[in-house]
Amino acid sequence: MNWGMWIGLGGAAIGLIVGIGAVVATKAWFALAIMAVVIGIMGTVFWKVLFGPMVLSRRLAKSGYATSARVVEVSDTGVTVNNAPQVKMLLEVTPPNGTTYLVETKQLISRLQTAMYQPGSMIPVLIDLNDKNSIVINYEGEAGAGGGQSGNGNLTSVPTGPWAGMPVAEAERKLFDNDARNKELLKYGISSKAIVTKYTWLGIYVNGNNPAVELEAQVLPVDKPAFGAKMIGVIMEQSVSKFQAGEEIYVKYDPANTSKVTIEHS
Repeated sequence: MNWGMWIGLGGAAIGLIVGIGAVVATKAWFALAIMAVVIGIMGTVFWKVLFGPMVLSRRLAKSGYATSARVVEVSDTGVTVNNAPQVKMLLEVTPPNGTTYLVETKQLISRLQTAMYQPGSMIPVLIDLNDKNSIVINYEGEAGAGGGQSGNGNLTSVPTGPWAGMPVAEAERKLFDNDARNKELLKYGISSKAIVTKYTWLGIYVNGNNPAVELEAQVLPVDKPAFGAKMIGVIMEQSVSKFQAGEEIYVKYDPANTSKVTIEHS
C-alpha cells in the first residue's frame, strides 16, 4: 500500500475511535451494537481484500516457490482498492513435482496491466508447496526469480522425495556422476519412444528451477519387445508437463543392457 492509503486508514481509525467514545459516553447501546456489527463486516472485508493478501504475499516472498501459472478464467469482482481492481482468476499451476492443479484466487492488479491477465496468459506466481490454495502474483519478476525460493536456496539437505534427508552436496555429486553416465549412453545408445508411467521429483534443482527427477517408463523399441525402465535426469522447468505419466518421450538405451536408459532430450 502507498502512503496515501495508510494515511486514509489512519484517519478512519481515529474517526472510528472518536465515534465509539461518543456512543459510549451517551450510553446509546443500540447504536453501539449496530456500530459493532458494521465494524465486524468492514474488518472482514478489509482482511480478505487487503490485509490477508498482504500477509500471504510477505510470507511467500520469503518461503514460496517461484513458478508460472496459466490463466484459465478471469472475472471482475467489482472491488477496487486505490484504483486497482480486484479480479478473480482460475489458474493452472505446475509445481516442481509435476502434478498440475487448478486453483482459484482473488488478486489486486494494476488497471494498466489487465491485458496481462487474460485467459491463456502465463503469469509469474509464488506458491506454497504444502498448500495448493496459497498463491500470489510474483510482482518482482519472472518465474523462478524474485523473493521466493529459486533453485536449492540455502538448503543443506534434500527436503522431500526419495532422497529426503540426503545432504545437498551429496545429492549434487550423485547427479553429476549420473549425468556423466548419461552422456556416455547418449553417444552409443539406441533411440526409442517410451511412455512415462511414473514421475518423481527428487527434491533438488539444477541450474535454477530445473528439477532433477526419476522417471519410470515403458520403452518401446521397434525391433524388440517393450520393457520397463527407470532413469534419473534433469528436466527443463518449462517442460515438466511433457514428462508426466502417460506422456510419450524419447529415450536412449544400451542394447546390451536394457537397464541402462536415459532421457534423450528434455
